[in-house]
Amino acid sequence: MAIVMESDRGEINAENIAIRVAEWIKSCEKTLDFVYSNAPSELSVLDALQGNPSLKICDPYGYISEEPLTKKVESIENENGKPVKKTANISGDLTVKLTTGEELSGRWVDGRREGQGIIHGQRLDKI
Repeated sequence: MAIVMESDRGEINAENIAIRVAEWIKSCEKTLDFVYSNAPSELSVLDALQGNPSLKICDPYGYISEEPLTKKVESIENENGKPVKKTANISGDLTVKLTTGEELSGRWVDGRREGQGIIHGQRLDKI
């Protein structure tokens, strides 16, 4: 992609292009400085639990063998849609269907969902 700027006389002005590109780069640096220079403060579990729970969106599920998840598992399928037996150290790209109607999809390693994942269901659709 080429950047073309014209001066007031209608001709291409390389000096103006260089100045505008330098300004753009500087503004990008400032944006990144803001992101990297402002580390978030620590948030304890107790702090995170404060306030109205209906206004919070989070992933409440950790290990498949721990409550509340272990009691809510209806079925587990692999990426091909084939049933998988529930074990404490389950691993793979899986979809876990819960008795609440929610589905948890993602990569499971030793019974814990890791990395990016999806949680969806009617309760979340209402939010």
